[in-house]
Amino acid sequence: MKKSIAPDQCIFQESYRSSRLAFKKQAVLSGGEIDFVRHPRALADDHAAYGIDIAWFGPRDAAKVLVMISGTHGPELLAGSAMQFMWMAEFSAVRNPDTAIFLIHGANPYGCASIRRTTENNVDLNRNFIDFANVPQRSVLSKQVQDVLCARGLRGPQSRRTLLYLLYLGWRHGLSKISNEITAGQYFRPDGVGFGGAAPEWAHGRLRAVWESNLAHARRVAIVDWHTGIGGYGTPSFLCFDDPASPEFARAAAWWGAAVNQSNAHFEVGARPSYQGLLVRAVQDIALQSGAETTAAVIEFGTYSNKTMLKGLLIDRWLQNAPADACHATKTKLERELMGLFYPTDPKWRRSVAYEGRGIITQTLAGLQHWENAV
Repeated sequence: MKKSIAPDQCIFQESYRSSRLAFKKQAVLSGGEIDFVRHPRALADDHAAYGIDIAWFGPRDAAKVLVMISGTHGPELLAGSAMQFMWMAEFSAVRNPDTAIFLIHGANPYGCASIRRTTENNVDLNRNFIDFANVPQRSVLSKQVQDVLCARGLRGPQSRRTLLYLLYLGWRHGLSKISNEITAGQYFRPDGVGFGGAAPEWAHGRLRAVWESNLAHARRVAIVDWHTGIGGYGTPSFLCFDDPASPEFARAAAWWGAAVNQSNAHFEVGARPSYQGLLVRAVQDIALQSGAETTAAVIEFGTYSNKTMLKGLLIDRWLQNAPADACHATKTKLERELMGLFYPTDPKWRRSVAYEGRGIITQTLAGLQHWENAV
């Protein structure tokens, strides 16, 4: 690692546009090749545009590639963007010659630019990577849960009433089932929470094309999808979706430690949801199809309790489906609240994220270089 370390306050930005500018500027300074895929709804003016920013460092035919992704859920972008900026500012000068670093900034550009967790179609991009010829079917309980989550008024979601009814459903069916219904993904209610879409989203298609064109030569691919919201305040949670008996899982545990085996502990119901359509799995599948091995994880920096973060999901859904006569000031207030839930301004939280993130990047780079020793 370089001796000079960027001051922690310098790596954190306060808006999507400032993070884009910082990302592009630092990528050029650090010797990266940059590209930009503009969103079809965005203006052509570069200052106001939004889209998927890409930076590549190292040889195009590198056998080892580290992929770092930010902004799968819009308000979570800025923590992941800080990790990408940190790698460029502190680690890029000591990159191994056989290794490439592949940074994707703003995977869900509409959500990043608009302060929404979902895409322009209220689709959770992190539930959109499924086989749409075999869409999961809804259950009676799924409908009940979504009906509760979609209660609304002119001033925002009816959070307290919603929570009370969900607790009632939890008493009847079990809290783990209700938690799973809320977060695993659903494919029948477009205005609901966790809607995975009826077809691949614009970002889905563009990301697949980017991954396929850039990972064709790779043989060992490490993937980190940065998120926020799950786990202890300012501390990382590692969600690895490989079979616990697989070499992929063993490598993840060797790189990042025992926390990889403890992902269930970060959920108040004691069980991880049965997530569907995950973005990180889609990157893994593309790398595997090219003949590569993978080590991958969603890495979350915790913010608040699961119950508090449920309010964030309700706010996000309300904003995407707000009544036509909803007050602009109400929308602005709720957007600020949503951002604060997933990206606290608290200096202690940011210092912790910077400290933990620096260690994770160091571990990941070391793991990539000593791949064969992990299992």
